[in-house]
Amino acid sequence: MKKHLALLGLGTIGQAVFNELLATIAPDWQLDWVVVKHLKRHLGLPLPTTTRLTTDWHRAVNDPQVDVVIELIGGTTVAKKIVTTALQLGKQVITANKDLIATSGNELSRLAHDNGGALAYEAAVAGGIPIIRTIQESLAPDRITGISGILNGTSNYILTAIQNQGLTYQAALKQAQINGYAEANPTKDLNGIDASYKLIILVRLIFRSRLTLLQLSPQGIDQLSPRIFNVANHFQRQIKLVAQAQMVNGTLYAGVYPLALTPTHPLAQVNGVTNAITVDSDLVGTSTYLGPGAGGPATANSVLADLQAFIRNDYHHNNPCLPAAQFASPLNQPHAYLIVGKTTPAQITPPITPQALATYQANDPTLAWVVAESERL
Repeated sequence: MKKHLALLGLGTIGQAVFNELLATIAPDWQLDWVVVKHLKRHLGLPLPTTTRLTTDWHRAVNDPQVDVVIELIGGTTVAKKIVTTALQLGKQVITANKDLIATSGNELSRLAHDNGGALAYEAAVAGGIPIIRTIQESLAPDRITGISGILNGTSNYILTAIQNQGLTYQAALKQAQINGYAEANPTKDLNGIDASYKLIILVRLIFRSRLTLLQLSPQGIDQLSPRIFNVANHFQRQIKLVAQAQMVNGTLYAGVYPLALTPTHPLAQVNGVTNAITVDSDLVGTSTYLGPGAGGPATANSVLADLQAFIRNDYHHNNPCLPAAQFASPLNQPHAYLIVGKTTPAQITPPITPQALATYQANDPTLAWVVAESERL
């Protein structure tokens, strides 16, 4: 049966999806609506004869002929209204909106379940890496025990530029913005919130548990001292912003924070805007997935993969009833730390408690530190 589509949003990802839909002649779908914010900017859009252009999302979503709503406008206000309306009508929804899925995924999955719709969001995590489908299909017979990943391309680009090119933090950020790898306001990329939202989605899928941003309390790269990079270089460590989670005896240990990794760590040599996710499981062991974490074409591929799954009727139904996780922060456990201060020589400590680290800081207020790990959680 032919799927009738409504595409909402023509930003970087939306335009890439539109271009691919336009370039593909397929008997399985028809683009009925394109919804934009500013009509005049898109009057020259090369629309198929069957496609209507509008600024009113209600017209597109409420069209009884539309089967699939592709939400690519971002944000959590209007986007949530759009997705909620579509799911209440029993439609299938595809989104790349990590903020929305991380904060309202349980509620939206229930709507999909209760109304006979579906919610797909492969593009919401790690851009062009098909990690959600890998978890739901390739690793379905396995039992995943832990994950760790570089889930934000902006922060990884900046860290790479600081450590490999010798740039300052501000110079690396400016370079990322000039090259299109950082937004004008990159706050969520730098403070760890973006990576946290992606981890929340992965935890939901893998461990069937709800996790919140408040629980994660992420630490980003924006508070790292410039001195710590010199020390990391001295000890041949690579600092990466790592999101990780592991289930141990029914307790979920999860966190997002900078880690000083040894060169042999699977994530240590992942540079630039590349994303990577390492999965530990009983049958496969350790497997690592690399790819572009953002960008129009790569993310569009994930959107279109969800569309193909809907066309084939080969998609995974959403579980709307997920319990809150029994959570513990890994930062409350003993860790080795890379430290340096005015009166503290550069060193990697043995595993110490947070209280012991606080003692170091009390004795040397200039102390700079980062967690030093050679093994994942």
